[in-house]
Amino acid sequence: EYMLPDCFGFPAALPSVLSHCGVKGFSTQKLTWGGVIPIPFKVGMWTGPDGHGLAAALDPGEYVGQVRDNLATSKTWLDRINAHGKESGVLADYHYFGTGDTGGAPKEGSVAKVQESVDTKGPIKIISAPADTMFKALTPAMKDKLPKYQGELMLTEHSAGSISSQAYMKRWNRKNELLADAAERASLAALWTGGRAYPGQKIEDAWYLILGSQMHDILPGTSLPKAYEYSWNDEVLAGNMLSAVLRDAAGAVIAGMDTTAKGQALVVYNPLSAARQDVVEADIPGDAAMKGVTVTGPDGKAVPAQVVSSGPEGVRVAFLASVGSVSFTAYDVVLTAEAPKGSTLRVTEKELENDALLVKIDANGDVASVYDKKSKRETLSGPARLGLFYENPANWPAWNQDWSDRQKPAKAYVGGPVSAKVVENGPARVTVEITREAEGSTFVQRVSLTNGGSRVEFDAAIDWRTKERSLRASFPMASSNPEATFDIQTGTVVRPNSHAKQYEYSFHQWVDLTDTKGDAGGSLMCDSKYASDKPDDHTMRLTLLYTPGTRGGYPDQGWQDLGRHHIQYAYYPHSGDWRQAKTFAEAQRLNQPMSAFRTASHPGTLGKSYSLLSISDPNVSATTAKKAEASDEVVIRLREHTGKGAKGVQVAFGRPIVAAREVDGQERDLRPATLKDGKLVSDLGGFELRAFAVKFGDAAKPASVET
Repeated sequence: EYMLPDCFGFPAALPSVLSHCGVKGFSTQKLTWGGVIPIPFKVGMWTGPDGHGLAAALDPGEYVGQVRDNLATSKTWLDRINAHGKESGVLADYHYFGTGDTGGAPKEGSVAKVQESVDTKGPIKIISAPADTMFKALTPAMKDKLPKYQGELMLTEHSAGSISSQAYMKRWNRKNELLADAAERASLAALWTGGRAYPGQKIEDAWYLILGSQMHDILPGTSLPKAYEYSWNDEVLAGNMLSAVLRDAAGAVIAGMDTTAKGQALVVYNPLSAARQDVVEADIPGDAAMKGVTVTGPDGKAVPAQVVSSGPEGVRVAFLASVGSVSFTAYDVVLTAEAPKGSTLRVTEKELENDALLVKIDANGDVASVYDKKSKRETLSGPARLGLFYENPANWPAWNQDWSDRQKPAKAYVGGPVSAKVVENGPARVTVEITREAEGSTFVQRVSLTNGGSRVEFDAAIDWRTKERSLRASFPMASSNPEATFDIQTGTVVRPNSHAKQYEYSFHQWVDLTDTKGDAGGSLMCDSKYASDKPDDHTMRLTLLYTPGTRGGYPDQGWQDLGRHHIQYAYYPHSGDWRQAKTFAEAQRLNQPMSAFRTASHPGTLGKSYSLLSISDPNVSATTAKKAEASDEVVIRLREHTGKGAKGVQVAFGRPIVAAREVDGQERDLRPATLKDGKLVSDLGGFELRAFAVKFGDAAKPASVET
């Protein structure tokens, strides 16, 4: 079972994740702190977006509660149990006692009363036992009769601030989670192609540092300032460890590739389990006077490329890479004296344009128009603005936000005077840099379009000096809907416009507003933020920063997040709904950029490109690909993104699969898996997670190369 007495809200995906891991029961007492909805039951079945769930005890009494009465004869508990039994036929309940929050053993008086209750033969039989005892005792027939709930369990105030507080901590967490995933996949490829031993202990050590900060109060942003000196250090250590693992693994794979090049050989690594086309950047040693670059792909054809910057250490280039799923792809980079001529992209200080979009910037430095050239429609109903909103909750500043504050208009918007200049103008990407100030803070925002891209990208460098404010990126859309869809990592949840019971919404990588007609909409996505709100039918906002006032105490929280921040987010207008537009894939690409590795020019038996694995259905992705914890098998976890389910999904690896079995999230055996022609074949329900342990032949012999 999973006992989580104190946490600041529970996402709708939690029962799906716990069920996938084989957990049978869940309990918390936190919903008494003002839930968005009433507590749905005392004991019942909580179900996730994929239809899987577990038994849950949602009102077991306070985590600092004391036992002062004989529970075996308690009329209060007898009435509660009978009321529950009348509804479900299950005469059982769940009661916390002890010292929560600050920690420590139950008080002596409570222990004595519990023992007295156990020894008493009354109308209630009291069992003092481990937390999983009741969940083990519930039979399948009993569970079928229990009340059921599907959805999230959030707190009105306590869930609001904690999904934004301590932005730096949250950024480190997101980046290291993705880096660990990329390192695991690359290490698998290295094991197979170069014979390099899988660095399981190094990866585990890094994960322990990351996971150690995911407890409350560190990741939610509600710890003492001193705690973050340690947790930030842990994240830096983990990031360096994982970067070294990724670099070594890439070197082992690249050693076997054909990287022959006339200029600088580069290999681009794509960790995602989908083919993609995106701009990638790389540093190339060379003459800083060089103004142009030619980049040739594995097919021998030139791709859109440009010089981004140059200096004493060489030249930074950007080019459009087309790569396969979980792959390494070789490119040849040659610096030239002249910048490339001719481009499908266009840019001025006021406009950016590619084949898909025309973006206009107004006199205040805001994106005022995003015109979809393919569907021939304006996608915004007003300028996309950065607003500074008053925040001074009555209690618990880093935890809470107040509805009374949320109803107020912005105290200020980031606007003039504006300094705008074109900083990138090439065939791969165009960018306008906009510098502004507001309420003592400085905002340097880069607005970009890429060759072949369908999203407007915002890269913000913010020197944040403003107290009692949240910073929100507002996008008033032409589409209208009183509801929006929010990614919750495993599934989605649909929520209404902000209201008194819930006015700050958590999300994982993206949010979407599709018109009620279902014909068009817009998605927002971000690389390091988890909070948003929806003030009306047309508008979605991302919460970028949060520094609250401290009338509710905790004065140190009044300067949280003051300092410098780097935030990437994007606006993705689309036809149809988010499923048809595959918003989830766009968000994955924004969050997990490709890496470029310099290497020597050499022949190799792996060819110009190597793919670790591929998945036949574009609505299914691999959320994990790693060596098993307790065997030489490889574990792959699949996720269905649309909620519609997928039939006959085929997963192919770089070598045929010889055996496979389905496992749970703890890698425990469930059942045999289906193989066909050396591929794994499986159905997935809507939003479902399924994991498999697979076996292959022997790995190749080691090789080495300087990378």
